[in-house]
Amino acid sequence: MRALLYVVFVTIGGLLSVAIGYLVEPEVSMTVSLIVFLALFFANFVISWIAVVLVTNGSLKNVHGREAQLDVEQAKQEAMMPWARRSLQRRTLVGDGYR
Repeated sequence: MRALLYVVFVTIGGLLSVAIGYLVEPEVSMTVSLIVFLALFFANFVISWIAVVLVTNGSLKNVHGREAQLDVEQAKQEAMMPWARRSLQRRTLVGDGYR
């Protein structure tokens, strides 16, 4: 779903870049029109990605899924047997020693 939405946003942004480039050309020059078009065209990819994240997640706080990964790791640790969890904590607190 996200990939399709991204393609739609990039297509719309590309068409807008072309339209703005054509509008700038008669007003200024062909060179400036090309620069404006290229700037808008490449910025379009970043803007489309941010728009897809905002539409699907509602915010940019958890873009890479770090919170979900931390929740999964915490659930795995809580599911471990108590004696294994204690020895794991001891190893990580002490460093590389196995006491």
